[in-house]
Amino acid sequence: MPPTSGPSVRATHLKDDLWALAELGPAASRIRARLVRGTIAAIEAAQPTEHLPVALNVEMAEAVFAETGADGSRRWGTASLLHSFDGFLKPIVVGLTRLVGPSPGLLFKAFPQGWTTTYRGCGYFTVTHPGPGVTRLIVTDLPRELRGTPFLSAVCGSLEVAFRISKYEGRAVLEPREPDAPTASWLVEWRATK
Repeated sequence: MPPTSGPSVRATHLKDDLWALAELGPAASRIRARLVRGTIAAIEAAQPTEHLPVALNVEMAEAVFAETGADGSRRWGTASLLHSFDGFLKPIVVGLTRLVGPSPGLLFKAFPQGWTTTYRGCGYFTVTHPGPGVTRLIVTDLPRELRGTPFLSAVCGSLEVAFRISKYEGRAVLEPREPDAPTASWLVEWRATK
């Protein structure tokens, strides 16, 4: 695939997204059938560090949302990010987070760096902590392709990975927004598990 000049996403993330489709059970084959011919082949053929058009990510997000709704998008986002930890680093990442027990607030501080490592030309995150056990993540300058509910719903699942690798439980919620607005925000509330 030729170099991408517009908004792009690292191919390794798209490969994790493809893998995560299997976590959606029987819906996975219906989701794959919704993808444009050549999408899966382009992702599979790409080098992991290569950047591909973000439209491929959006295409998958829209197919997942169409088949499984917001809850399925959330599960898909969680499975994809967890899969990205696989390999020889997984025991270290999971072990350290469970041993040290960082709060989700601390984990969310790393989200902007992860976003800009994964996405190019796709907006900028800020993280605030309006109160104990509450974090708000705000993205600005979202390109038009990423402004839809299917993609933004999957981000909820990515944020909730914090509860899978820490001693906390909680939920991320996409906050109400104007359609096609170049900003989006998620409110995440959490508490320690008993």
